[in-house]
Amino acid sequence: MSFVLVAALSASIAGIILMRALRDELTDQMAQRLLVASRRAVVILSEEPELAGRADEIADRLGLDLSARVTVISPAGAVLGDSLLDAEALRTVENHAGREEVAAALKGGVGRAERHSTTVGEDLLYVAVPIDPRDPARGVVRLAVPLSAVARAEARVRPLVIGASLLSVLVAAAAGWMAARRPARRLTEMSRAATEIAAGSMGARARPGGADEIADLAHSLNRMASQLEERLALLTREQSQLRTILDGMVEGVLLLDASGRILLANDAFARIFAVQGPIAGRRLLETVRAPALHEGVEAALQETSPVSREVTLPDDGDRVISASLAAVREGPHKVGAVAVFHDVTEIKRLERVRREFVANVSHELRTPLTAIKGYAETLLAGGLQEPPRAAEFVEVIARHAERLRRLIEDLLDLASIEQGEARIEPAIVSVREVAAQAEAVLRPAAESKGQTLEVVIPEDLTVLADRDRLAQVLINLLDNAVKFTPPGGRVEVAAKSEAGRVGLTVKDTGVGIPPGEVGRIFERFHRVDRSRDRREGGTGLGLAIAKHLTQAMDGTIEVESEPGTGTTFRITLPSG
Repeated sequence: MSFVLVAALSASIAGIILMRALRDELTDQMAQRLLVASRRAVVILSEEPELAGRADEIADRLGLDLSARVTVISPAGAVLGDSLLDAEALRTVENHAGREEVAAALKGGVGRAERHSTTVGEDLLYVAVPIDPRDPARGVVRLAVPLSAVARAEARVRPLVIGASLLSVLVAAAAGWMAARRPARRLTEMSRAATEIAAGSMGARARPGGADEIADLAHSLNRMASQLEERLALLTREQSQLRTILDGMVEGVLLLDASGRILLANDAFARIFAVQGPIAGRRLLETVRAPALHEGVEAALQETSPVSREVTLPDDGDRVISASLAAVREGPHKVGAVAVFHDVTEIKRLERVRREFVANVSHELRTPLTAIKGYAETLLAGGLQEPPRAAEFVEVIARHAERLRRLIEDLLDLASIEQGEARIEPAIVSVREVAAQAEAVLRPAAESKGQTLEVVIPEDLTVLADRDRLAQVLINLLDNAVKFTPPGGRVEVAAKSEAGRVGLTVKDTGVGIPPGEVGRIFERFHRVDRSRDRREGGTGLGLAIAKHLTQAMDGTIEVESEPGTGTTFRITLPSG
């Protein structure tokens, strides 16, 4: 193929150059003949005193005598006569001052050009000369002949050039085939052996078939295959042992090169970071979106001792991963890093829950216990001797004991919901009936404050939910609304269907929630106004219970509030 391509390229270049040279030679010969003929025309035109009036007549006569198209042009570029045009057609001919050959002749030289003529409909060769070089005011005479003769000559020579080119290509192909036949067979045999070795067939070997350089290459290939077979078997055993160890670990293990590309990762790593598909070969930045982990890798490559980092994955429930990283060395050089990962999310969560629970419960229990203890000590110290005061103290003790009871019940209820132990029995229930049930519970409290409590729900609207749990959610929300709405305010429960789900709203005209508190309103024990909530008897767990119950029923709960205007809680549940 190399011989054929070189021969074809050479023949093509030679043919193109030959055809171009032939065309140029024939065109030059025709231009010389036109130049000689133009001198005859100049002699006749220069002797005519009335050239402007007789130019077309003279051009017709010269065209017949010289066998060419003759055009007489004034110094301004106007066509005075043309052997191919009559007097009427001359008046419509455009000015020729801008034509290449005419412009050169008007400057006193010889003009030459090749272009397509719209008048005769073919390519023409133009030669123009001044009628009187000493007097430009006499104008220009231009002679033109068709280039069809050149095209015919090219057509006669072209088959010969193409045939010679094809013959040279065929000769080159035959010579190349003869020269490359035997080496090609041997190289094909070596290519076959190399392909089989690359595909994993370590037993494949090449046949040298001679004593030249190709045979030496075949011997080298066979030696390389033997060494590769031995080393590959050793590496396979070691890799199998390492993979068995890594796959048996519960910790995630990751091996990186110095550029951050993953060389090795076990199944635990993929499980911890929820990585899909092949891991080896990918960059760490493409696999795990955790800046702390990348910073830890950089630190491990810089430090001489292992480093530890805690990585938080915000896109996966705020999971916390503990990472231990160390550099991998080959002699004095650091060639990568190894990392071991532990999922400590549950440990962190339990520690946080324990701290928050102890702090919150201790804080919530301190006030009622202090009050009970103080009033009990007062009674023991002689308060029983004053019946009116003793009755008041006992009432305070009873009220705080009731608060402790509600707090403990709410804690137990919330714990069972969070642990998935609360019984949720979904059924198709009427939203209006459940809302009316909750409204009946809170109506006395609303009436005592002069508030308007209204239920605006269609009769036929149903949801798929646990009736008692939904009532508990609405009671908690209405309880908050009544507590934090001033006397004379309004509390409204409404519901409507929304694209396969039902949206419930509990809206009040109360004091509202400050913008900075809205995001924490569903946290356990969180209160916007702690002193007022305690006076109202709240435990700080009602909204947390409402949120968890709504989620357990495949619903969502949101809140919108504006201080001084009111608060709106929105619940969405599956339509019944």
